[in-house]
Amino acid sequence: MGPLIDLLATIVTVLGLLAALGYGGYLFMVSSVAAKRPGAAHVARDARKRVPAAAGLAAVALVAMLLTGGGPPLEVIGLLVGGGAGLMSLHRLQRERRRLADPAVP
Repeated sequence: MGPLIDLLATIVTVLGLLAALGYGGYLFMVSSVAAKRPGAAHVARDARKRVPAAAGLAAVALVAMLLTGGGPPLEVIGLLVGGGAGLMSLHRLQRERRRLADPAVP
């Protein structure tokens, strides 16, 4: 049972970390492209304001990955924290994409 929990926790935390890094990368990409386009400075500013939250989610996912190296109780905590960080990153990424596609959506 121990190796199974370890494998599951590792997979979930790696996916959570990838989602958090993807969200941060998307924000950097949007910021970079918007900075080069005339009239899109407000989009670049808005994307840069969201980067600290993306970095925080990536840090939480990294800490969760470190937790999976402990015993089964720490692995379960790491699984929950890493999965939560990944889900939150995906939600924020989808919301950001939807907001940029339709500026009327808050």
